[in-house]
Amino acid sequence: MLALLVVAGSVGPAGAAQLGNLYEATAPLDPTKRRARDMAFVAAMEQVLVRVTGRRDIASDPGTAELLSEPGAFVQQFRETLDGELWVGFDGAAINKVLSSARLPIWGTERPAVLTLVAMDLGGGERYVLAAEDEVPDPRRDALRERIVEQAERRGLPLVLPLMDAQDRSLLSFTDLWGGYEEALMEAARRYGVDAVLLGRYRYDAPDRMRWTLFENALAERWVGQFEDGIEGASDRLALRYAVATDAALEGEVGLAVAGVGDFDDFGRVLRFLQGLTAVERVSVRSLDDDEVVFGLELRGNLDNVDQAIRLGGVLAPDDMRPGGLPAADRSDQRPVALAYRLA
Repeated sequence: MLALLVVAGSVGPAGAAQLGNLYEATAPLDPTKRRARDMAFVAAMEQVLVRVTGRRDIASDPGTAELLSEPGAFVQQFRETLDGELWVGFDGAAINKVLSSARLPIWGTERPAVLTLVAMDLGGGERYVLAAEDEVPDPRRDALRERIVEQAERRGLPLVLPLMDAQDRSLLSFTDLWGGYEEALMEAARRYGVDAVLLGRYRYDAPDRMRWTLFENALAERWVGQFEDGIEGASDRLALRYAVATDAALEGEVGLAVAGVGDFDDFGRVLRFLQGLTAVERVSVRSLDDDEVVFGLELRGNLDNVDQAIRLGGVLAPDDMRPGGLPAADRSDQRPVALAYRLA
């Protein structure tokens, strides 16, 4: 049985997910209309921009005019699906370049996986927690699962639903979730290897007033809304934290030290990881001393963007033994180092 439902990615060691389809979308294709393909390109680009920037209103931003007026110029491939829609794959690097030039945010492939726990009180004593799969098929639960998974796909939010097996039932009773018992939520987060938990509570007599809470990095944010407002609200909030702030990009090269690099394989692993971060434009090597490598980074964003992405990735861990901003006494390159980590 599949333990997790993770949207378009895989969960890493630190609860992060690497998404692989940020720049792909499917849009309606109406053969009765002129320029139907061009219209589908626009609709697909709008979907991609919401997913990549984390902003639901991004289509109204003047900085996206180039992307939405000529989306075909950014298309790498497309095909008609069996149900008559148009699947489109865009050039992600070209889109990011336009967004950076417009100083708009870019929410990259490294995103926190979110364990989503929805407690449903349907009245008449019918209460349950929405699971990844039911022991006995139930059309109503299937419909809810489909709604929440499709919505997470649209926003690019890595979604994890619980198994609700014996271990989960011992941790996540309906009563515990309804009361927002945080100790149980954090234990479940540890079991599934995620850093964020989205808790929703639905009551049959107040369907438009679901209580939603996002727990992440010792923060708890709460809001009230409909069923769809859970994924939307979580995506909005996480994008504000993790999207690369291109309007606050640091100029010049930033030093980043990594200790515990024992051999060439370690070096290659760290280099590939840094090169894959959305907040990083370019990576060079400043120095190699014993087991420490100091990299020079040119950034699309700021230091917080880099640090958050690194902590999500699980490849590097903060090096608390090395004070940031200071060169190592025995290192040949004495330029300051802004960030310091160890190979995990």
